[in-house]
Amino acid sequence: MINLKQQIMKKETLKKQVYEYLREEIITGGIAPGERLVEEKIAKQIQVSRSPIREAIRMLEKDGLVIVNKGGGVTVFNPDMKNFQSLYECRVELEPAAAYYVAQRITEEQIEELRAQLFCNDGKSFELKEILEINTKFHEGIVQASGNPFLIKMIREIRGINSLYRMAILRKGVLRIESAVQEHLEIFEAIINGDGEKARKYMKEHIVSDYNYYISIYRERK
Repeated sequence: MINLKQQIMKKETLKKQVYEYLREEIITGGIAPGERLVEEKIAKQIQVSRSPIREAIRMLEKDGLVIVNKGGGVTVFNPDMKNFQSLYECRVELEPAAAYYVAQRITEEQIEELRAQLFCNDGKSFELKEILEINTKFHEGIVQASGNPFLIKMIREIRGINSLYRMAILRKGVLRIESAVQEHLEIFEAIINGDGEKARKYMKEHIVSDYNYYISIYRERK
C-alpha cells in the first residue's frame, strides 16, 4: 500500500501530489485507457481524503487524460488515432526547438542527469512501462534544460496525452529500443558539443521515426 502522506513535501500541496501520482500512473499504463477512476478506491490506495482526489481529477480533465461523464463517473481517456498525427505535428516543432536551445544553455549538472538516463540500463532488461519511463525522463530532461518556460509548458501539456497514445498502441507490441537508443545518443552528443543545429536535426528525425513506427504498429492491428 502506498502511503502518499509520507512523501509530502512542504512546498507542494496534497492536491498537486495526488495529481502527479495519478498522471504518472495514467501515462505509463498503471491505470489503463478506459479504466474507471473510483475516488474511494484511490483514497484507500494512497491513504488520503477524497477532496484532493476530486481536485486532482479536475486537473487531469484539463490535461485531456480523463473524461468526467455527464451521468457520473470518471474514466481514463481511451485514445483513437484521429488526433495522433496532430500531436506529433506539435512535437516535431517544439522538441527540436528545445534541443537547439539546450545545446547553448545546458549545465554540467544537467549533462550528467541526461547521461544517467542514457546509460541507466547496465545490461538489465526492463518492462514496457519502465522503458517508456526512461525514455520520457530523457526527453523531459532536455525540455527542462532548454530554460524556456513557455516551451516547457507547451510540451508538458501534450506530453501526457502523447504518452497515453503510445502506451495504448504498444500495450501488446514492442519498442524499437536499439534504434531509439542510438538516436538518443546522437542528440546527446550534439548537445554536449554545443551544436544546436545538429541537436535540432537529430531530435526532429527521432520524433519522425517514432511517429512512423507507431503508425505502422497501429495499421498492422487494424
